[in-house]
Amino acid sequence: MNDVNIKVQIHCLKPSWVDYEKNKYRLYINDDMLTERSWIWSINTVIDEDIWVSLAPNTVNLISLESILDPVESIAKFSLMNLRVNNNAIVNHGEQLEISFKI
Repeated sequence: MNDVNIKVQIHCLKPSWVDYEKNKYRLYINDDMLTERSWIWSINTVIDEDIWVSLAPNTVNLISLESILDPVESIAKFSLMNLRVNNNAIVNHGEQLEISFKI
C-alpha cells in the first residue's frame, strides 16, 4: 500500500434561496466513505478537499461524490472538479460525480 495525497474541488450549484442546512455530501474512495459534510457556504464557494489515503499500487481507483439531499426542499447539484493525485492532475471532463484514476 502507498500513501496517496488526493486533492479535489467540491462545487455546489443551487439557487440562492435554497436552504444550506439541507444540503450534504459524502466523499468516497472506492467503497470507503471519507467524509460527510453539510454545505453551509454560498454558491460561489469551492471546497478544496485534501485527503491522505493508503492505496495499492497499479490499481484503478474511484473517487465519488454522493449528494445527501432533502428531495422536497433542495434542488442543489454537487460535482467534483480538478482532481489531483500526488500533485498530478487527473484529466476529467467538467462536472462529475465520479472520477477514476490509477496511481
